[in-house]
Amino acid sequence: MSADSITLSIPNAKPFHGVARLVVGGLAARLDLSYEHLEDLQLALASVLERDGYVAGQEVTVRLVVGSDSVGMAIGPLDPAELRADLEREPADGISLSRLLSTLVDEISLEDVDGGHWLHFEKRVPMTRPEPRGPP
Repeated sequence: MSADSITLSIPNAKPFHGVARLVVGGLAARLDLSYEHLEDLQLALASVLERDGYVAGQEVTVRLVVGSDSVGMAIGPLDPAELRADLEREPADGISLSRLLSTLVDEISLEDVDGGHWLHFEKRVPMTRPEPRGPP
């Protein structure tokens, strides 16, 4: 089964971050995900978008990918130095991004895509795919 995806590019400004959370919420509602799964995905997204210095540039892109048993998210382009520092922070220095994300999602990776760094994470969820809608 092929994966479906949604790509959203927004200005890197806090008022627009809510738009990305709304898209995640709409997708979760469409897929009939539980409230807990919705909250996990939205908190994971907010944990990256709301931290200063992560986004490398004036615009950020969020890509949601719906698989047969998971919802994946890619966020980028990001500043690799800031992101790696937080992902690798020692537990004694507070809650690291890695620790926070590991409680919310099942897989986390940082990848270099076309010269930009992207954070990927995936949440395995029981999937009930909606029936395709035809014309009204």
